[in-house]
Amino acid sequence: MSEAVILCEGFYDRAFWAGWLEYSGCPKPEPGNIHDTLKRPVKGGQFGYYTPNGQFIRIVPCHGKDNVLPVLRRRIEDRQQAPLLSQLVVNVDPDTRVADSDGRTGLRTEDVERDVKQLVPNAARNDDGDIVIDDGATMVSLVRWETGDSETEGIPAQQCLERLVCAALVAAYPERGQPIQNWLEGRPRAPDLTPKEFAWSHMAGWYAQRGCNDFYRALWSDPKVVSELESRLKASGAGRIAEALLGTNQVGR
Repeated sequence: MSEAVILCEGFYDRAFWAGWLEYSGCPKPEPGNIHDTLKRPVKGGQFGYYTPNGQFIRIVPCHGKDNVLPVLRRRIEDRQQAPLLSQLVVNVDPDTRVADSDGRTGLRTEDVERDVKQLVPNAARNDDGDIVIDDGATMVSLVRWETGDSETEGIPAQQCLERLVCAALVAAYPERGQPIQNWLEGRPRAPDLTPKEFAWSHMAGWYAQRGCNDFYRALWSDPKVVSELESRLKASGAGRIAEALLGTNQVGR
């Protein structure tokens, strides 16, 4: 029995992954009725999915970026205990700004590889940049939420899930960007502007009935938004990693 694991920062990343997996053909689990390959209930804030070909995927929100690598180390240490670990995805916000010179600050594959090698010295990167352990029995990959869109109205400048989502929404619906920017800049005595203000403005304007958490899931039910998301996820390398999770040659439908 084996499983693939996605380690993400928090609940909104978890919701985005859930929507992506459901869009890509994984049946939506019934609340309280999903079990892993050992028939144990999936709980504690985690989500579980079975792909159409039977692979079990566990989504683990780590309650903050600082907790992602410690959780990775624990799962690597336990990789040969049931259920065996087939693939481990480390998912973070780079939190860099678009204007940064090379965009490669924030957590990098080299950083993940360094942590893995402390536990498995013979781990090595393959041609795709993934980290391979135990002669290929386990693969570790890094997904960074980032996109190459230029700075424009309705999109935050900080590389993160919110930027990815807002960029896809503004590309799908260009008329939304400027009203959001105008409102954000016109707020009296407003706090510092962060990516969340942008994302929640999109949510409040067009997805309020879905609520904050389900907003990230609902994006995957809009074909125009899905098309924009997929192109950006492919460009960042996240699409390829999701294909490996699903055991398919193409993510989505």
